[in-house]
Amino acid sequence: MEPWYRVVSPRQELREGRSLDPSEFAVHLEQVAAGTAPRDYVEPGKFFARNYFSKALVEHCGMVLRRLNGETANTAPVLSLITQFGGGKTHTLTALFHLCNCGAESKKLSGVADMMKATGLKQIPEARVAVFVGNSWDAVLGRETPWLDIANQLAGEKGRQLFGTKAPGTKSIGELLKLVGKPVLILFDETLNYLGRHPEQTNQFHSFIQNLTVALTSAERAVGLFSLPASPTEMTEELREWQDKLTKVVGRVGKDLVANDASEVSEIVRRRLFEESGRDSMRRAVARQFANWVFNRRDRLPPEWGQLSEDQIRTQFEACYPFHPATLTVFQRKWQALAQFQQTRTTLAMLGMWISCAYREGYGKARREPLLTLGSAPLGDREFLSAVLRQMGEGRLQAAIHADITAPDGQPKSHAEALDDEASDGAGRTAVHQRVAKTLFFESSGGQTEKAAHLPEIYFAVGDPDTETALIHTAVQDLERRCYFLRQVGSDGWRFGHVPTLKKVHADRKQALDPEDVRRNLGELVKTVFRKESEIHLSLFPKDSTEIVDQAMLTLAVMRPDETLEAEDESPSRQRMTEWTRKCGQSSRQNPGGILWVTCESGGGLKTAVEELLAWQAVADDANRGQLGELEPDELRRIQRELSAAKGQIEDRVWSSYNHLLLWDAAGARLKDIVLGQLHPSEARSITSAILARLRHDSLLGREIGASYIERNWPPAFKESGAWPLAGLKAAFFQGQFTRLERAEDALRETISRAVSQGTLGLACGKDPQQLDRVWFKEAVERPDITFDYETYLLTARKSKALKEAAAEPAGAKALKPALPSPPVGAPPAQPTGQPPTEPPSRVVCWQGQLKREQWNLFSLKVLTRLAQAKDVEIDVKVRAKLKEAQTVDQLNAALKELGIDQIFRRE
Repeated sequence: MEPWYRVVSPRQELREGRSLDPSEFAVHLEQVAAGTAPRDYVEPGKFFARNYFSKALVEHCGMVLRRLNGETANTAPVLSLITQFGGGKTHTLTALFHLCNCGAESKKLSGVADMMKATGLKQIPEARVAVFVGNSWDAVLGRETPWLDIANQLAGEKGRQLFGTKAPGTKSIGELLKLVGKPVLILFDETLNYLGRHPEQTNQFHSFIQNLTVALTSAERAVGLFSLPASPTEMTEELREWQDKLTKVVGRVGKDLVANDASEVSEIVRRRLFEESGRDSMRRAVARQFANWVFNRRDRLPPEWGQLSEDQIRTQFEACYPFHPATLTVFQRKWQALAQFQQTRTTLAMLGMWISCAYREGYGKARREPLLTLGSAPLGDREFLSAVLRQMGEGRLQAAIHADITAPDGQPKSHAEALDDEASDGAGRTAVHQRVAKTLFFESSGGQTEKAAHLPEIYFAVGDPDTETALIHTAVQDLERRCYFLRQVGSDGWRFGHVPTLKKVHADRKQALDPEDVRRNLGELVKTVFRKESEIHLSLFPKDSTEIVDQAMLTLAVMRPDETLEAEDESPSRQRMTEWTRKCGQSSRQNPGGILWVTCESGGGLKTAVEELLAWQAVADDANRGQLGELEPDELRRIQRELSAAKGQIEDRVWSSYNHLLLWDAAGARLKDIVLGQLHPSEARSITSAILARLRHDSLLGREIGASYIERNWPPAFKESGAWPLAGLKAAFFQGQFTRLERAEDALRETISRAVSQGTLGLACGKDPQQLDRVWFKEAVERPDITFDYETYLLTARKSKALKEAAAEPAGAKALKPALPSPPVGAPPAQPTGQPPTEPPSRVVCWQGQLKREQWNLFSLKVLTRLAQAKDVEIDVKVRAKLKEAQTVDQLNAALKELGIDQIFRRE
């Protein structure tokens, strides 16, 4: 199919891009009668060549001309015209003026023969025509009143002598009609304008019109034709009352002259705005393909098209060419109720600008549209947009058009234009989002009660052999999600309006956010996500190395979201993390392997999610304060939905963004990168749980440890002595050499207890390996006896066995406490003899005092461990301290939680 602009040829001024003056389409009847109007209106041949006989115009002309021929059937002596679209009131009066002046010669004029055939006219009578145009009539000498002027036009001086300055009666008017001696046609245009300009003549003029209608009724070959404005907005309250009076007087026998059929509208516009209609073969080819497309999808299109056969559809498309039927019918279906739309010349000027812009754009951008569709409307042209908004009477829509549909040159692209740029498929190439947006605008505008564009209408107006309905539906959904002024109406309707939607309000609030507020809230939201059901001690956004505790425990150090990790080893962020891992303050860190650094891969998406949340919170606050006006219930519910979704999005973004882990590698003395991948809240109950699970999956973290692992990794320094202090054993798992352990003390106690009872390892306590007070080997050991200090040792099996054997000899009794003898196997238990043995009396001791800082660890090691075997031990601890950093409280509480203590530190 060829583009429409290569088939039909618009008027020269349209092709050249010259603006059409609306006055070009304005017919002034008094100028036509005086011969001073443009030649296109004064010369009958040119006038009828540029105009079209619509069905209503044919009917009105037939009624008038048959009456002038003396027929009375289906005629009337008085007619009123209330018109709306092309070939309006004055065009009808002008057509009758030329027909009656030309008489029989009129048959040669364009369209007249067809009109005569349609109305059954055998001849067109030559009549005497009198014209009264209220907005241009002024009294002159000899024609001081409208009736004197009409008498002068009909019969000259003799006619004037029949009338005086007072309104003539029916007898005088009847004598005037007989004096003429031929058919009489009296045309009244802009009658109410005369009454507004000459209020002193209103009563006399009313009497004249009333008497005239009576006289015309009794005359055989005379007709009076009145044109009245269709819209009450075009008149004052006083003139509206006069219109009612005139309506009653003339009886309004005529019908409204409205071109309802799309083919008629097309013909009117084609005659006015095009020089030629183009090749019939191409018109038929285009109509055939569109008809086939419409017929095969009739179940998805408006019902008026679904009821037609394919041939009927093809006929409609042929008649409307080069327009799509929806382009023309939308003005009758939805715009005709607009008060401002009842202005023929403005409408034609608007369509002229449309054709001119589309014609030049078609050649300039090599557009391929075979028809002029609603999607081709040049809303980006300032002159055209002004004409459209004047027709609608709603200038506030300009902001909506610029933001959502078409942006002026030099401004950011509209949402529809941006969507087309983003489209990766054919949608962007064919500008489907812009076409759909323009269609939504025209179909949802106008004077109808329900201002909405529905899917079937959009499918029909936008669809073509290259554009399927599914693509159109997707474009509508894209626009609804993105546009600021497009609202959904019901389940399948949409409407453009001047009131911004919540998306616009949200965008404005987002634009007004303080960057510092965003940064602060971003940090707090990230902290909230990491604190939620945390399974590890946290160090959130440390500012220096001392904020990361140096203890034999796992600590997840969370970097700020704006501190993303660079790939280079020499990057400032990586160097800082390496330095803080090696040192704690000015001292070397004892447990560098206990730090798990987690960094944000990209903070951009996370920041955007926080901005979304803060903006929706601002919208909700404004709505609660009533600053957004009356909101629909659906909009209030949507605010809550968006808030919930934004909060969930934050958590999702934190999980997916914090996906890079760094662990200390003691062998290489560097931080080792671990890529966690995309984490998601669905995989664990908390983000810390998910991170630990990933480490366990990669064998970088264990929940338990085997005795054989300890034996294989026994430090060379302790191999000779065979004794490894438990404090050193525990620390080894947090120095970056061994596999890291969760809950290291519990895991090691379980392993040691099992290994000792099985004889794989041994356990001893004492001041040093040479002065051991107690040895456990191949026997049960109580968990309180396993203390991770430097006076409790893990022994190799060889060392334990040797110590046990030495303890069995008398010489070894001085060094070791002898084990109680076991009863011989199979011997009966000893029988009690007399009184039960007496137990030494228990002594209750207590101590209360204050400890210096340097005594804390020693007190636990030297005193509390001695009470492990005591009964009914009660220890009350009271700690009161002044802290500089609030984060220390979190660290203290985390340590208590790790010990299984429910009580926490509280602020006084």
